[in-house]
Amino acid sequence: MAPKSYNVRVEFDVSETPSDTIISALYEDLARYSASVGSSPAGGLTVRLFLDADSPVDAGTRGVEYAQGALLNQGLYTTQMSGYEVITEEEFDRREAEPRVPELAGLAEVAEITGATKGRASQLRPALEQYLVQELASGPVYLAEDVRRFAAQEYNRVRGVRRTEIPLSPLERALLEALAAAEMHTEVPSPTPEHQVAGTAIEGVVGNGRQLQLHTSPADSGLTAALDTLIEHGLASTRKLFKKELRDLAAGHEDDLVVTLTIKGHRHADIDAVPAAAEAAGAQDTGADGGR
Repeated sequence: MAPKSYNVRVEFDVSETPSDTIISALYEDLARYSASVGSSPAGGLTVRLFLDADSPVDAGTRGVEYAQGALLNQGLYTTQMSGYEVITEEEFDRREAEPRVPELAGLAEVAEITGATKGRASQLRPALEQYLVQELASGPVYLAEDVRRFAAQEYNRVRGVRRTEIPLSPLERALLEALAAAEMHTEVPSPTPEHQVAGTAIEGVVGNGRQLQLHTSPADSGLTAALDTLIEHGLASTRKLFKKELRDLAAGHEDDLVVTLTIKGHRHADIDAVPAAAEAAGAQDTGADGGR
């Protein structure tokens, strides 16, 4: 078995944080392992290092040994280890890429997610009370994922909530349906040339998994105008790419947009959430009913 790269985090109980001189010496002792040294959330001392090993057990055993040896070299004889964790380098990178704070939603975001007006979003506060994270001077704050769940499972199934038809051009409807299908990893039921144009512009899923990278070139193309129409009708929202999302992009994609469909957008797309692979295998339709 070929060795794999692991990240080992070792936690120590300390009565007080070691001096900067000792911290610097620990860095030097463990430099070959790309180590980091700092305080833990519980107030202890954390030593994190990378090493190649045949297994997680081997990585953990050696990582603890190296970390303890470095502390002993600096005269920290009474320091007790409180625990350690071993993960692959790939898992470490995945965790680092996760946002430090989950996506939040105020009343403006509630309106966007539910497809309601801001006034109607304010009226939804009693129904959203169980999802409240904190009440600020500017208004309530919720977890965006909770609001999406509320919109899909409760709000859009309330008696009297119906889909009002919106006049869309063939390209506008094709873009809406292509975005919904790409997000849910399914296929457009009856693809047209317009769907092919829209599908070609969708680069993939980014962000929280519900956002799609859209490449339109030139900027004044028909897709740009179609996207503006979707935004005008509250079917979609956009943002620019974050710096970390730009790092691995090919030249010419710096002005790509990240598009998110609202719940209203999903209703009007009318695409069932059935993966294309499942359809090909003859799986039964388990998709959503569109929440009309």
